[in-house]
Amino acid sequence: MATTWIEDYFESWGGTDPDKVVSFMTDDVEFEDTTMKHPSSGKEKVRRFVALCFKMVPDVKYEVVDFHLNDEAYWVEWVMQPNGVRGSSVGKVRDGKIAYNHDYWDGREFQPAKPEK
Repeated sequence: MATTWIEDYFESWGGTDPDKVVSFMTDDVEFEDTTMKHPSSGKEKVRRFVALCFKMVPDVKYEVVDFHLNDEAYWVEWVMQPNGVRGSSVGKVRDGKIAYNHDYWDGREFQPAKPEK
């Protein structure tokens, strides 16, 4: 059971509901997966990105290793399972929601799901 909203947020990435993930974000969120070179502006674009991520890694779980959180910003060190890919997220918070997020991780370690035949 998560103890902070940041842990709840990373737990939501282990589900199948993109709307649950974006519920942690402001309507005008700026979200970028820097490794994939994929910036998204606004909840709807981020929701589509999250849905794509769920297809690429259907059984993903994020293990939060460490984090720092205050009323204005956060950083999180995490491990994406089942791949064991280490990464980090940094962001800004507005009114208790993610307003800005950048994810950094080593794409050489990532093995996406194989397409269904």
